[in-house]
Amino acid sequence: MEKIVKFDLKYDELLKKIPYKYAIPVVVAKRAEAIREYARPFVITDDENPVSIAFMELSMNYIRIKNEEILKALIPKVK
Repeated sequence: MEKIVKFDLKYDELLKKIPYKYAIPVVVAKRAEAIREYARPFVITDDENPVSIAFMELSMNYIRIKNEEILKALIPKVK
């Protein structure tokens, strides 16, 4: 029996794990497009919205951002 995931999106908590606020929507959009067109979701949920499923996958570490080293250069060094 597979477990159905209930999810409450907390974007601030996601930003603590992934400090790239502009990369998160891009990754989620690309994953949602893949789910809508051909990919099977990694989580099972009652929610059929591909964007919600992609956010769940990202927050639960089923998907990740590639090339984080490049993104680290974009974080401003504020004193």
